[in-house]
Amino acid sequence: MTTAAAYDNRAILKYRISFTAGPDLEGTIERMSGTTVVGSTYYHGLPEPKGKFAGQYRHDKDPERQTVNLLANAVFERLGCNDDQYLAEILTQVTGGSIALYSDKGPCHSCRAVLKQFLQDYPMITSCVVTYRKTDGRGRPIQALEPAGGDLYGSYGYEDAVEVNGNWCKVLR
Repeated sequence: MTTAAAYDNRAILKYRISFTAGPDLEGTIERMSGTTVVGSTYYHGLPEPKGKFAGQYRHDKDPERQTVNLLANAVFERLGCNDDQYLAEILTQVTGGSIALYSDKGPCHSCRAVLKQFLQDYPMITSCVVTYRKTDGRGRPIQALEPAGGDLYGSYGYEDAVEVNGNWCKVLR
């Protein structure tokens, strides 16, 4: 899988969420870097850890963050909820589920934090697998935990990711 430019990133989130009543919520959300999410964004990730952008949030248009926010929007809509405090009361209606996130580059430090926060909010999600490429769009190797460059800080991927079918893979649950 390749993206249009070296800096573009694509994320594909496949999900299935079960509820105490009614059908499962399942589907696929695909986003490209640089697009804007329409609707609520519950998860913001982490600010830049160092350098000239320290303390700023520069990951609003990261596709990993966007897919998780769009999934949260879908769950809230399915539960008929538009209030965060009410959500805490009715979240017990979510009884299980799984998510699989594919990312071209691997999630950055901020997007990893978004995934962690989402999984803390939804402990009933029993399976979360993150997969990303082992080579870039030009066929060059990508490390499991790839240092960021240029004006981007932090790093991409997971240091303890393992190779699965020619990609890096990290099971979060």
